[in-house]
Amino acid sequence: MNISALTHQQLFRPGSESNGCTVAERYSADFLIDGESLLHTLVKIDGGHADFMGCFVKGFAEAAAKAVAMLFLQAPPDSASGRVLLYICPECGDIGCGAYSVRIEKTDIGYSWGDFAYENGYEDPRVIEAAGPFFFERSAYESAISCAAAL
Repeated sequence: MNISALTHQQLFRPGSESNGCTVAERYSADFLIDGESLLHTLVKIDGGHADFMGCFVKGFAEAAAKAVAMLFLQAPPDSASGRVLLYICPECGDIGCGAYSVRIEKTDIGYSWGDFAYENGYEDPRVIEAAGPFFFERSAYESAISCAAAL
């Protein structure tokens, strides 16, 4: 089993307004696994658009605390599939607009992320076969999650 490094970078979505349509500006956390953007990896494998925000969004402390609890397996996942939502709609954060999710397991040495999927809550999740699994050492994982949540 290879141990991966989990870090994050800021993910910025510029706001705009055109013809009465407003797009919200968002700052969120993009997870990096071994230095590579997980969002870009999932979009590249799965296809589609990359207009998502990470589960840690600047200005949404209560939602961040809930996401931390789920990522530490201290609270149940926020999807019926049993996966934790990592990347969500940048306008409303609702799974119904589409989200990238992960199944998390806790082991003796740390945490694993695998069984990634694109889901929307009303169709069966579309599993992304070529992504993961990734294994993280416990203290490094918990530190990385806490750091990302502090965005």
